[in-house]
Amino acid sequence: MVVVTGLTCPVKVINFSLSNRVLVAVSLVLTAFLGLSAISLNNAFKSSAELEQKKRLKNYVYTLLTAAEINDKGELKMTHDLAEPKFSIPNSGLYAQITSSGKIVWQSPSAIGHFLSLPFQPGPSNEHYTVVDVDGGMKLQNLAFGIVWETETGKELDYTINVAEDMSTIKETTASFQRSLWYWLGGTGLMLLLAQWLILKWSLRPLHDVAKDLHAIETGEHHRLNDEYPRELKQLTNNINALLDHEQSRRQRYKNSLADLAHSLKTPLSVFRGELANNHDLQSLKSTGYEQLDRISTLVDYQLQRASTEGKSSLLAPVSLGEIIHKIIGSLDKVYKNKAIRHQCEIERDAYIHADEGDMYELLGNLLENAYKYCKHQVHVIATSSGNMVKIRVEDDGAGIPTRAESYIIKRGHRIDTQAEGQGIGLAIVSDIIMAYEGNIHLERGRLGGASFIVELPRI
Repeated sequence: MVVVTGLTCPVKVINFSLSNRVLVAVSLVLTAFLGLSAISLNNAFKSSAELEQKKRLKNYVYTLLTAAEINDKGELKMTHDLAEPKFSIPNSGLYAQITSSGKIVWQSPSAIGHFLSLPFQPGPSNEHYTVVDVDGGMKLQNLAFGIVWETETGKELDYTINVAEDMSTIKETTASFQRSLWYWLGGTGLMLLLAQWLILKWSLRPLHDVAKDLHAIETGEHHRLNDEYPRELKQLTNNINALLDHEQSRRQRYKNSLADLAHSLKTPLSVFRGELANNHDLQSLKSTGYEQLDRISTLVDYQLQRASTEGKSSLLAPVSLGEIIHKIIGSLDKVYKNKAIRHQCEIERDAYIHADEGDMYELLGNLLENAYKYCKHQVHVIATSSGNMVKIRVEDDGAGIPTRAESYIIKRGHRIDTQAEGQGIGLAIVSDIIMAYEGNIHLERGRLGGASFIVELPRI
């Protein structure tokens, strides 16, 4: 908000698209580059033109020297036919003057009608460049060159040759160069901007394709992004696809859990309804009711746990299995304190997995609680990593599992010890979590003599 003279007015922030931002930034940089290039080239051309003019003036000095002669009286005489015709053309822009002891001894015909005050004497064999202002606002680049002329009698005469050229020639040449320079740089700049726009449009097309695919997903036309994207966008699109697959898997688990729950509730509800209709013994009816309500509660807990399982996703943060195992064992040691259980853990330092921490607590908690419940005095936990997989082995020294039961012990509703409390859903939850993470579980006889559960899960 901006306050102006007591009035409050909103400021609208313009939100440029990515392509427009890049195009504006490139246009500004290109404009600045071309502008600085034009200034640099113009200064370089101007310096080169001035240097070239100074070289010409020096050549004109040598031209005048070849045309000069000393007569018998020691006077300097110039031939009428000079090698440079501009010296003979009035107002040609090229002027010459020879002085001696501050007096003009010769002046080129081109200087007729102009008062040229060029008396500077740099000394013998020296040269000096100056800019001289003359009448009419004209500026001349002047070269004063000192010479010593020795006569036949051995007398030395000091002369100063001044050669001056109109600087408007350089200005006109520089102005013409500037016009050509801006014309070509302007045309080149427009062509570069057009090429840059086409390059940006081509380069940013994958981003537009991503937006288009996301819109298609929103409208239900597609379920995932396609895989034809540049390498720089692969990680982004793969993560988006992983997120979409993860959400779709969760929705499917919710639907399956609700369907299974509805189907599972039919039996206890039917039993309860039948007892209400046919059994008039209040005590028996009460006992049956509690039994069926416990069963319903167990089924609801199981399906809720099954539905809340996150499942495999590369977007989940890494979880340390060692830390979770130690926390669970610490709690179970307190619960089963009377059994005096000795536990041994062999966990690699890099045994971690990208998973939901709650899922790992539920998975490892059920396996370890099962081991603590059925062991005699020992529980052994091993966690190792190999490549992209993590292997977890939970062993105990209990009675073990009969061979005939190994194939179905981890299925929902199956228990070996029917005298224990519960409905046998702990290992079923373990099986569902492992399935959601695309892992596997199997049983075998452990080295301690009891059951050995081996779980393999992908790290990512």
